[in-house]
Amino acid sequence: MESIEGKENLKSYLEKEGLIFPKEPIKEFYSQIFKLSGFGIGGIINISGKKAGVVGAQIIKSFIENEDELRNPKKLFEHIKEFLEDTNICKINEFEAKENEITFSVSNSIFAEAVNNSKKPVCIPLSGAISGFLEEITGKKWECKEEKCSSQGEDKCLFHAYVKKSPFG
Repeated sequence: MESIEGKENLKSYLEKEGLIFPKEPIKEFYSQIFKLSGFGIGGIINISGKKAGVVGAQIIKSFIENEDELRNPKKLFEHIKEFLEDTNICKINEFEAKENEITFSVSNSIFAEAVNNSKKPVCIPLSGAISGFLEEITGKKWECKEEKCSSQGEDKCLFHAYVKKSPFG
C-alpha cells in the first residue's frame, strides 16, 4: 500500500468495519481462554488465529493496487505491520526476512498483556494469524512459532515464521 490512497482506504475500512472495544475486557477474555490451553484448546486457538489471518490478508489484498508488492517480503511485512498496529493488536519492532523465513519481534501484544508470569509463550492467536496471512498471500504453507514472550518477563515477543517443508519433498 505504497500509495496514500490505498492506506486511506484501509484506514477508512477499519473505521467503518472495525469494532472499538476497550482492551481490558478482551485481555480478561483471553486470559480465561488461555487457562484452558492446558486442556488441549491451544490448537483451536491457533487455528482460529490462522483463519483470522487469512481474512486479514484478503482485506489487505483488496486495498493493494500493485500486487507485485506482495512478492516482496519487506513490503509484505509492512502491510502486516500496518494492519496489526492499526488494529492495536501489537506493535512490530524489528523484522528480518530471508527466503522462506521471517523473524520479527513485537511489543504491546494484547495477548501477552492478558497473561502474567507465564512459563510458555502465550501469543498463540498472533502466531496463527501470521501463518494464515502468509499462506493466503504467498500460496505456500507457513508455520509461525513464538520463541520468547513478554508474558514470560522478556522485553518483547519474538516470532519465527518459515515455509513448512513437505515430508515428501
